[in-house]
Amino acid sequence: MELGPCTTKWTIDYLSQAAGSKEVKIHVSAVPQMDFLSKNFVYRTLPFDVFVRRAAEVKHEDYFLSEDEKYYLRSVGEDVRKDIADIRKQFPVLAEDVQIPEYFEKEQFFSSVFRISSAGLQLWTHYDVMDNFLIQVTGRKRVVLYSPRDVPYLYLSGTKSQVLDVDNPDFEKYPLFVKAKRYQCYLEAGDVLFIPAMWFHNVISEEFGVALNVFWKHPHSSL
Repeated sequence: MELGPCTTKWTIDYLSQAAGSKEVKIHVSAVPQMDFLSKNFVYRTLPFDVFVRRAAEVKHEDYFLSEDEKYYLRSVGEDVRKDIADIRKQFPVLAEDVQIPEYFEKEQFFSSVFRISSAGLQLWTHYDVMDNFLIQVTGRKRVVLYSPRDVPYLYLSGTKSQVLDVDNPDFEKYPLFVKAKRYQCYLEAGDVLFIPAMWFHNVISEEFGVALNVFWKHPHSSL
């Protein structure tokens, strides 16, 4: 889709300059598969420009855990408990470069989550309670999805599946997972994926990439 100048403008140099040395809280993992249930990652804080350059590297001279550690930014509001993520507030200069697809009314808007991932990083399988667009601005992602109908086969813990490796699952531990129907797609720069509320998704960043998740409420929702 036409997303505005972001798909060509958002180079590492431009991102570093536009957001500057603003401090950001990031996930750092020594392994590519991040697991929210076992918390196999740590939270650290870096200036945004330093973080972007590190996330784009394969090997690091400066690091927290290991020279090939992975980085992940999921933007949050200024006060995590009260404020929603909104790229217009947290990264106003970058927000001007993005044209968000208008498939919902303005008053339905809930949040816009700015995401940056190292190449090879895999996020755990989970669902969200709102419809959302995953907007791939730069880089390439693989997304695997499962329908809410497959809940009995996904071994849930809260909103997350315990099956971390969806490509080589442990069928002795998770025998019913074989019944879950897998949907898969690849997102290139400029692609937008609609992820309906309650649909499970597992995401691998095949390249260093920048994305934006836009969530919206339904008119009669109490969320």
